[in-house]
Amino acid sequence: MARIEGSKARNLYQRMVYRFMKRMLGRVPEPVRIAAHSKPVFKGRIGMEGAMQKLGVPPGLVTLAQIRTAQRIGCPF
Repeated sequence: MARIEGSKARNLYQRMVYRFMKRMLGRVPEPVRIAAHSKPVFKGRIGMEGAMQKLGVPPGLVTLAQIRTAQRIGCPF
């Protein structure tokens, strides 16, 4: 469970991203909703995810990178 509540779409860009995520995944992931609290963080996260999709990075490699990053910074989950 997140420490802060996810944000609702507040502007056109967020509504478009939320709609795309919901269509692609069936729901909007909580990390995306939390990143939406900060406009630069949200845009950076969405840009990174778009670049990874464009380059064709395998999902397993993305998950492995996320786990390793969490280990390095001491994230409990």
